[in-house]
Amino acid sequence: MAITWQDEYYRYRRYFFNIRQFYKGKKARVYTEIVLYFLTTAFFLFFAIRPTVLTISELIKKIKDQRLIAQKLEEKINALNLAQQELRAIQDNLYLVDQALPKDSQISILIKQIEFLGIRNNVVIEGVQYSSLPLKDKIQEGKKEEVKFKTGVSGNYQDLKNFLFSLFNLRRIIIIDEFGFKVNKEGNLVLNIGAKAFFLEGER
Repeated sequence: MAITWQDEYYRYRRYFFNIRQFYKGKKARVYTEIVLYFLTTAFFLFFAIRPTVLTISELIKKIKDQRLIAQKLEEKINALNLAQQELRAIQDNLYLVDQALPKDSQISILIKQIEFLGIRNNVVIEGVQYSSLPLKDKIQEGKKEEVKFKTGVSGNYQDLKNFLFSLFNLRRIIIIDEFGFKVNKEGNLVLNIGAKAFFLEGER
C-alpha cells in the first residue's frame, strides 16, 4: 500500500506534537535547561575565556623568560665585579708583565742585565753578540718578536753554573737554545751560551 503525503504529514505532525507535550513536563524542562546551560557555558569557555587563558599563558612565559634574562645578567655582573676585584689585586704587579715581555727589543737593557749577572756571580763577561733587529716598518703591531744573542763568560765551574741559572731565571722571557763549556788559551773555563729573548711590538 502506497504512503501518501497526507499520511506523512500527519505522522510528523504527531511527532512534533509529542515533543511539545514532552517539553511541557517538569522534568523535560529541567533537563533541557541544564543542557542549554552547559552548552552556553561551553560556548563562552571556548570563544571568550580561551583567548584570555592563552594571553595569560603567554604572559607567564614572558615573565619566565625575563627572569631567566635577569638571572643571566646578574651572573655576568657578578663575573665582571669579580674580574675587577682580581684586576685591582694584581694591578700593582702589572709592571712585571712589561719586564717579562717588553714592548720593544730593549737590547741595551738586556746587555746591562747580563753584565750585572756577571758581577753578581763573580764571572767575567767575554762579550755579547746579538742578531740584527727587524725593521720597524716590517713589524706587525701586537706580534711576538725575538732577538737572538750569544755570550761567553769565564770563571770557575760553580760560578758559571750559577750565572747560567741566573740568566735562565731573569724576569724577561729568555729561552736558552744551547750552552757548552770549553777551556780558552789562558787555561780559563769558558761558558758559551746561545739564547733568544722575546718582545711584543706595539702599544699596550
